[in-house]
Amino acid sequence: MPHSASAQTEAVISEQLTARAGDVLRLLQGEEIEDEVFDENFRNAVPPAQFRALTGQVRAQQGQALAILSITPRNANSAIIKISFEKSIGTINLDLENTAPHRVSGLLLTGFEAAGDSLDDVLAAIDALPGRQGLLIQPLDGAADSSPIAALDPDGRYAIASAFKLYILAELDRAVRAGERKWSDVVQLGPKSHPSGISQNWPDRSPVTLHTLATLMISISDNSATDTLIRIIGQDKLADIVKAAGHHNPDELRPFLMTRQASALKMPVHAERRAGFLVAGPAERQKLLTEFDSALTLDSLDSRILTNRPNFIDQLEWFATPVDMVSLLAYLNRNASAETRAMLAINPGIGLDAASKWNYLGYKGGSEPGVLSFNFLLRSKTAKSYAVSVNWNNANQSLQESELLALTTRLVNLLAQQ
Repeated sequence: MPHSASAQTEAVISEQLTARAGDVLRLLQGEEIEDEVFDENFRNAVPPAQFRALTGQVRAQQGQALAILSITPRNANSAIIKISFEKSIGTINLDLENTAPHRVSGLLLTGFEAAGDSLDDVLAAIDALPGRQGLLIQPLDGAADSSPIAALDPDGRYAIASAFKLYILAELDRAVRAGERKWSDVVQLGPKSHPSGISQNWPDRSPVTLHTLATLMISISDNSATDTLIRIIGQDKLADIVKAAGHHNPDELRPFLMTRQASALKMPVHAERRAGFLVAGPAERQKLLTEFDSALTLDSLDSRILTNRPNFIDQLEWFATPVDMVSLLAYLNRNASAETRAMLAINPGIGLDAASKWNYLGYKGGSEPGVLSFNFLLRSKTAKSYAVSVNWNNANQSLQESELLALTTRLVNLLAQQ
């Protein structure tokens, strides 16, 4: 298959790399040649039917695979290849067996970059998704009231799922900078929540540092770590940081629901409690939440209800506008310590190839059925800073995360070129 000589390094491209890169292109184009291309371990890990479903999703999002643009070898049996699609350029890590016939032992599509794309194209594609979309891209280097680069319904109210955890991080960061706390402070883990995360499997009341809890909360969205931090910080301090970070209606986040509480209140068994909570004002909600807490147990959760379809996402959630989320990111950009910035950079949320285009990329997302929220704090190679918030809500159906992620990756890649 053809590839651009100008894109190659001085390293020699082996015959097997050239041949298998061509096979990868054929696979992405829909040819059913998995048995001859992949080694046994790869086929066991990713059966052909599953692989075809994944490549079908790629074609649906990026268009047909067209050609190999470059092969950059790491050695005779390993390379980074770039493939052009109708809508983008994909980057793939390719690893082969060390001995003939040098079948593919590893294949990882690390990300996409825009090809002949524009911000208007991507915004139109996001706006066309089923449901409601809110987006804001704001430069952070100029005046506070500088014009946004792009916006879709920036003042719309959106459920943000786990993106609310940025407020908790902001308050911890403030308290540490003020000398009220230390990252090394040790507290007891609890109360426990449901996954995502890992700390729900740790022993009850395990001693953990604030730094460990915050890192788990941001990097893997650990819900038990999050609920522990809400307990440690308290409602008053959380209310203060919501105001300080510029939320347009802080009462929307008062009281600050723990993840366990929010999920439990959505269960049919708690219908009466839920009804009373939803019609109450902020002060009464806080009182009711204290009264309800002992009944909002993990035993009352039905995972089928939590994971199958959207549930009360317009009522029982954490809510913010894209403007609110950008204001929060701007607050972190002005104030966050090195430790906090490092936590935000652990999980980039998008492919490593796209992330590598930035000098700094901080990220926190949120997802549950019917809700997606992607939030980035960015610093370009040319020292320009941006806040990006992309939100998608649909109260009637679950969302295809990969669809919005592909569009957001295109968006972030285009922004890196400015």
